[in-house]
Amino acid sequence: MHVFAALLVGLLVLAGPGVLPASAQNQSDSTYTVQDGDTLYEIAQKTGVSVQTLVHWNDLDDPSIQTGQTLRVRPPAASGDTTVSPPESPPDTAAAGPDAADAAGSSSSSADTADTGAAQPPPYGRHAVESVDTFVNLALRLGTTADTLFALNDSTTAPLASGRSLRLPRRFGPPVHSVKKGQTLYSIAGEYGVSVRSLKAENDLTSDTLQPGQTLHIPHGPGPDLPPPGKWTAPDTTGPAARYPKAFAGRLTASGTAYNPEDLVVSHPSLPFDSVVLLSTKNPERHTFARVLDRGPIKEDMLLDVSAAVAEQLSLPTEGTAPTVALRVVWTAE
Repeated sequence: MHVFAALLVGLLVLAGPGVLPASAQNQSDSTYTVQDGDTLYEIAQKTGVSVQTLVHWNDLDDPSIQTGQTLRVRPPAASGDTTVSPPESPPDTAAAGPDAADAAGSSSSSADTADTGAAQPPPYGRHAVESVDTFVNLALRLGTTADTLFALNDSTTAPLASGRSLRLPRRFGPPVHSVKKGQTLYSIAGEYGVSVRSLKAENDLTSDTLQPGQTLHIPHGPGPDLPPPGKWTAPDTTGPAARYPKAFAGRLTASGTAYNPEDLVVSHPSLPFDSVVLLSTKNPERHTFARVLDRGPIKEDMLLDVSAAVAEQLSLPTEGTAPTVALRVVWTAE
């Protein structure tokens, strides 16, 4: 009984101001009782595990949950069941851009949590979904790719409900602090205006001892501001675009697919085939998505070749100087 009381006190100290109300917890810290208005994504954020892990541990067919439902939030092994789901293979980071490591890390951190049962400090940014949000338009706002956001959020295919909390790449996360010689938890907490208890809970610290060079995540700190809806980040590349010659109609491209002028397709020197890009011109009304199916461009000093359909969408002239287009990578094919 004394051991249980000590354990409960320790959990309350570590949880800090974000501890769940007593009504939302069972006597055991390995379960959680769903409250009115809860979503599986919010519960995952509170308990430090991924949605995918919660779905597996609770044999859920989909992310739908009911008020009063009891969910397991710690590994089944803690209750005598030694069956723990194996970690999924991380996404291919070679072609997914600078945020791909975050997506791969989300899978490995979920697996680590499943093995240890301990919630790790969340290094990721967060965003409350707005009514117009999709993975594609968020990727364009953030300067990342839709497949990175897809992987960071447990590869969910459900519509993005307004208000839902999405995980964003690390660069959109709360600030971090590198401990300097002579600094203490109390001095750092005072510098950022947070409590020592929340600072310890955020970083899973069990003592007040710090080491110079140690990195601390600052709880409740604001991350970088997201561009407003409808605002895109700077393009990945810009340059002149050339039309495919009419004589190329029906010819095989580098991907093995025949070129059809009526398809929204382009050539690119390095992006994997079937990747999706967004092309736009200085006129904000002229933009289109297109699929990479060929290597190119044919002419030097060009950014890429575009099909007749793409050229029409962008209102590119048939003759004269090749206009400049902006290219943003939306989806990188495996």
